Amino acid sequence: MTDLTVITPPEGEPVSLSQAKDYLRVAHDGEDDLINDLVKRATARVEQASTLALVDRRLKLCWSEWPLGLTGRGARLSPGPVKALAAVRIVDDQDIATDQTARFHLTCGRLCLRPWSIAPGAPSGGHIEIEFDTGFGTAEAVPKDLQGAVLRLVGYGYASRTPGTFDFPSEEGRLPPDVQGILTARRELRL
Repeated sequence: MTDLTVITPPEGEPVSLSQAKDYLRVAHDGEDDLINDLVKRATARVEQASTLALVDRRLKLCWSEWPLGLTGRGARLSPGPVKALAAVRIVDDQDIATDQTARFHLTCGRLCLRPWSIAPGAPSGGHIEIEFDTGFGTAEAVPKDLQGAVLRLVGYGYASRTPGTFDFPSEEGRLPPDVQGILTARRELRL
């Protein structure tokens, strides 16, 4: 079991309504709700495709057992960029949590055991909780190329709308080539 929960949501989107309207060259307020929705959907799609969190947030990851590699290079936490480890807890079948944070540290976005530490056992019927902070910072700190990817998706969604509905491109499939190019250039090498 792997479950990801948002503890502290991001404060806003990586692209503001005014930035999106400027990009789309929309000068009126009649489509603000549509454009805000497009920004949210485009942001979610870029984050999903890139496995990055654009604006800071705190997440809780739950595992039923420790992932392979924890005792070696560490377990990769996603989405990145992971900034801080807030807590590691073992939760038993009675929902009693035991803090284990002191046994762990972060190295390059991976949860690693501290030297001379061993991973505590995952209880039967319980789970492991990891809370961590991730994201580039505020909306202003999001890299311009990723903001550009969001804006390009907003543009595709806005251009393909029809009265009463609109089609957002590639929600389940491929991204447009220019957006995919941005994300491919951003992809980090994972060994």
